[in-house]
Formats: sequence, C-alpha cells, structure tokens
Amino acid sequence: MPLHNLDRGGFGWDQVDPLDQKDTHLWMKLEHLGHYLFAADFLRKYQPRVVADISCGIGYGIAELSRAAETVIGVDSSPEMIETASKRSRDLNVKFILKDLDDQDLTPDIGEGSVDAVVSFETIEHLVDPNRAISQFSRVLKPGGFLICSVPNVLSEPRASACLPRNRCHKQLFNFGSLRRMVQSHGMQVVYRLGQSWSYTLLKREQQLSSSKLIRRKLSDMPEMHSPEIIRLLSYIVAYPTVEDVDGSYSIVIVAQKATPDL
Repeated sequence: MPLHNLDRGGFGWDQVDPLDQKDTHLWMKLEHLGHYLFAADFLRKYQPRVVADISCGIGYGIAELSRAAETVIGVDSSPEMIETASKRSRDLNVKFILKDLDDQDLTPDIGEGSVDAVVSFETIEHLVDPNRAISQFSRVLKPGGFLICSVPNVLSEPRASACLPRNRCHKQLFNFGSLRRMVQSHGMQVVYRLGQSWSYTLLKREQQLSSSKLIRRKLSDMPEMHSPEIIRLLSYIVAYPTVEDVDGSYSIVIVAQKATPDL
C-alpha cells in the first residue's frame, strides 16, 4: 500500500503495519496481513521464481511472499516506504524499485514477461488511471502468470460530501464487474473472486455493541491482541480471503491468470 500523509503523521490511516504492536487498527491489520497470507499460500504450489509486490509499502508482506518465491521485487512510489521495507527485508532475496504507477512504466526495470506473479493490494483505487497500471502488470507477467490484487468494495466504501470517497486518496471506486472488465481487457482471466466478510462483519458487530454500551472495551484496545503471534493467528481465522459471501466484504480480492497460447 502506498504512503499517504493523512491522519497519523508519516503513515495514512490505510497504511498499517500488522506487526507493529503500537498500531491499534486491529481489524485493518488483520485484513491487510490476510491478503498476503493468502497470496503466499496460493502461489507456493506453483513454485514461482519471481513475484512482484506492487505498492509494497513498508514491506511487511515481503516476508510472506518470500515463503513462496525465490525472489521478490518490491515496488513503491515512496522513498520512505522503500527505505523502511529494505531495512526489514535485509535477510531476504529482495530487489526494490521506486516507481510512480500514475506516471512511470514498470519496464524496463522489470522486463516484459519476466515475473511469475504480480501481487498488488489496495493500490489501483489510489490511481488516476488504474487501467494503465493493470496494463503494466500484464506486460511484466509471464504467460500463465497470476495477478492477485484487491480493491475496496464500492458497496462498503464510506462517502464524504458530494458522494466522493471519504478517503481522499481514493480516486476510483470499483465493483467486481468493473474490476473484472479492466483485467480482462489486458489479457487476463479472473479465476477466483474472494472476500473477507467475516472480519468486516465482526468489526461492524463490535462497533454496534460498543455504541450501545453493551461492551466496555473493544478488542483493539487490548494490548495482548496485538502481539505478532495473535495477529497472525487471527488473520488466518477471521481475515483469510475466501470465496464465501464475497459481497459482505470490505475488499474485493481476485486471482487472475494471464492467457497463454493454450488458454
């Protein structure tokens, strides 16, 4: 996820670190880590040599992707993010590239048809021209390679004045149909549609119970809930993307495959 200077000093409110015990955005932490857990688990059986993490942010997902790939390429538009990600990935086989997807091409830094998978979570809604970015993803993918990406679900996106997204850094709104059409227009076929409905439902339930004074503390207020072990466990249990009840999820997650001559 890219850097946004909105509400919390250096990081915007949609830029979290799931492993930071001082970051209290529990449900967001679970959803963001859940994305990467799924991507690594899905890709591992294909034994990818190179995976590109587009908008890698502070790099917490790189360690997960490194469980599946020989090499990870981390791409972000923020020098600060790249620096942070580089420090936490010193023991991993990672190459970092500074790129602004709205203005710059991924090639030639990443060769055409050179990566086995592109992973990009909560990225293209921040772009003025997301179609251009999807085109870039397709160009660097090998035939048969996978794109795993997510966007906020328009049905769950909070709105501000003039019905614009409340998150001022969101330039686009997506439903599954609009995302699928854009991906298909660049030679990729969606093979799975997933969501994270359980975590979103539990978040809403907790908010309702707290507002009604039926519970005195939220889970996010409990320091013990933010240990790396608990965060990872909860990410698997309540925020791991599944094909069940996708419309009840804040995020739309897709797995798409680039066409090969035989597909």
